[in-house]
Amino acid sequence: MFDEVKKKLSELEGVTKVQIDLELDENGYFDRKCPASDCGAAFKVNFEDWKNIVRDEEVFCPICRHAAEATEWNTLEQLEYIKNFAFSHFQRELAPAFEADARNFNRSQTSKSFIKISLTYKPGNIAIPVPASALEILTQEYTCERCSCSYASLGGAFFCPACGHNSAFDSITNSIETVRKTLVAIPAIRATLQENLDKNAAEDSVRHIYENGLVKIVSAFQRFAEACFKRLSNAASFKVRKNLFQNLKESDELWRAATGTGYTELLDLEEYSCLSLYFQQRHLLAHLDGIVDQAYIDKSGDNRFSVGQRLVISEAGVSDLADITSKLCLELKRLT
Repeated sequence: MFDEVKKKLSELEGVTKVQIDLELDENGYFDRKCPASDCGAAFKVNFEDWKNIVRDEEVFCPICRHAAEATEWNTLEQLEYIKNFAFSHFQRELAPAFEADARNFNRSQTSKSFIKISLTYKPGNIAIPVPASALEILTQEYTCERCSCSYASLGGAFFCPACGHNSAFDSITNSIETVRKTLVAIPAIRATLQENLDKNAAEDSVRHIYENGLVKIVSAFQRFAEACFKRLSNAASFKVRKNLFQNLKESDELWRAATGTGYTELLDLEEYSCLSLYFQQRHLLAHLDGIVDQAYIDKSGDNRFSVGQRLVISEAGVSDLADITSKLCLELKRLT
């Protein structure tokens, strides 16, 4: 009984691969999802680069740099599509065998039997896999400077999926771009928060967005300046203490000693003065929760606040910081 089904299953047992075509977006990018439970970031990779550059043995998350085999990066939609595709494929493969076994069984029954049993095979509806919908069109695209793999992500991405390379210049660019896009989205964010929470909670959240944007840019600049300085041919001649590039005055002097050019040569007086203020604000937010002390007033010259008050970070200030930092990063890159 079920000889044809057993025969077909034996034949299929040696089949290890079934081609499944997953949907690409209009730019030829392939949806991917980080398998790390504490990340789960969605991103995209150019499909040709996924086939030709990315290695099967190891793929890196652009956000957290989690590494896993290439088979582990499917989205939930793609996994469901693959399951449905496989089910419908084997359903079609086994249907003729089930029908043949049913006919053979029925022919083996004698008409003189007191009990007559017959088998009927009804295949039912074949599952039609619905192609996985592309994720939201991702607006930030990158090309790895080391291996040339092209990938994309919502917001900033920091690591190449193919080789795991972290470009210092790309990281600062991505961080600034992410902050800028967040600022553009503030009206929609505020409206949503007001609808789901209340006006006060919405404004408090927006305030945190501004503060986080300022801290993010300064921190990204610190990492960029540090990596950029290490590229200098004479970098080993200088002793660089930990977190030196958080201090604008000290790092300005270091660049001047190493290259003959400091921040005050790369920015105009007003830009450098504003950048100094933003660096002091970042220090206050990171270490004193934004509560103004005398040291902040003395170092920044910001007399808008009294000791004990809390900083107010404006959208215009964060946008200004993004512009000045972008300019300074381009100039520092030229020095190296």
